[in-house]
Amino acid sequence: MNKVELTELISAGADIPNAAAKLVLESIVYRIVEAVSANEVVQIGGLGSFLQVNRSARMGRNPSTGLSVQIPAIKSVGFRASAAFKRQVNHS
Repeated sequence: MNKVELTELISAGADIPNAAAKLVLESIVYRIVEAVSANEVVQIGGLGSFLQVNRSARMGRNPSTGLSVQIPAIKSVGFRASAAFKRQVNHS
């Protein structure tokens, strides 16, 4: 499913125009990105939690040359599915 298809489903499910559904979806995505960027955890009941994950610096290996290379520490995004979401996926 892509963004357009999701927008259409939101529009139909909430009985609102596609343009309004698109604004709602874009607003939700923007707010989640903004909050996680500020190191806040975003919890959505029945879906899960979005959170910032810190990955430590480490040594890696270039597969084509075999040389060791330093991989810098980065911030990444994690998602933890809720128990209800996991149950639904496992029972469908």
